[in-house]
Amino acid sequence: MAKVPDEQQYMERCICGNCPSYPGEGGFFCAKGKSSQSITRRGCICGDCENFKEFDLKDGYYCADGAAGEGAQ
Repeated sequence: MAKVPDEQQYMERCICGNCPSYPGEGGFFCAKGKSSQSITRRGCICGDCENFKEFDLKDGYYCADGAAGEGAQ
């Protein structure tokens, strides 16, 4: 699985703020890594993101589990 580059053009596509599990701050978790906030898993919309599709990402919950290409993804 590819990593999402931590670049403005990809950050602008970020849909984390629309997610039912969004922790209230931060975002672009697929590139930046997990949130420092506690995550209550209420559903995940990572699969709807253009970055997810372009970089052939798997799973989701990057806010809770860490950036794409790190660890258990």
